[in-house]
Amino acid sequence: MTRILVVEDTALMRESLVDVLSAAGHDITTAGDGLAAVETVAAGECFDVIVTDIIMPEMDGIQTILELQTLLPEARIIAISGGSARLDKVRGLETAARLGAVAVLEKPFEVDALLDAVARAAG
Repeated sequence: MTRILVVEDTALMRESLVDVLSAAGHDITTAGDGLAAVETVAAGECFDVIVTDIIMPEMDGIQTILELQTLLPEARIIAISGGSARLDKVRGLETAARLGAVAVLEKPFEVDALLDAVARAAG
């Protein structure tokens, strides 16, 4: 069983990710933003895979990736983004990939694409 931290500020998207990943047999913990994710890991939680949105309040996904890589360097990161008026989703995902994300997915993405990315990351 893969331990996954889902970092997503939109409740409906977060719940959808949890539903899909739980149904696939993974152990899921959630955080509503990057700051909460960093606090969770800093408190001693360990994860195999981290699925993080890029555009979030409190701490964006790029900063979240940087912080989590320091705290939990063995975790594999999957970045997801739908973009916003302020930030092009492709640019955010390209930055995440340069920082070492093992997969990047543009919202909306297919369930199979997410499950494939998790399988590769956990692999």
